Amino acid sequence: MNVKPAFIYGAVTCVVYGIGLVFIPSTMASWFDLNPTKELTLIAQAFGAALLGYAVIFWMTRGDTPSETRRNIVLGEVVHSLIATIIWILAIVAGIGNTLMFLPLFSHASLVIWFGFLYFKGAK
Repeated sequence: MNVKPAFIYGAVTCVVYGIGLVFIPSTMASWFDLNPTKELTLIAQAFGAALLGYAVIFWMTRGDTPSETRRNIVLGEVVHSLIATIIWILAIVAGIGNTLMFLPLFSHASLVIWFGFLYFKGAK
């Protein structure tokens, strides 16, 4: 099973959100109708840095030969995106933000579905 397209999609998604969170966290928050404190802005920037790290991992392993390590990267993304999807759903249900909150929800949901399918089908 070919994980290359999923890794490319994951890398691009992580780069877009990661760059936004690192360099323009307050602007991104305003798009979602959120008002973060200085402390939350710092946490958003740290999370953006983590997303950029994920992007590098996805991009650098996209063409590697199948291995147990790559399979574990797929599992890691399933866990990350599943937790993030749940958090976005809870935020939307609680009435936090605006309708743009559905963009990261759909991004994470699509990642968890795609990577989850690859993991459970045995992709390496």
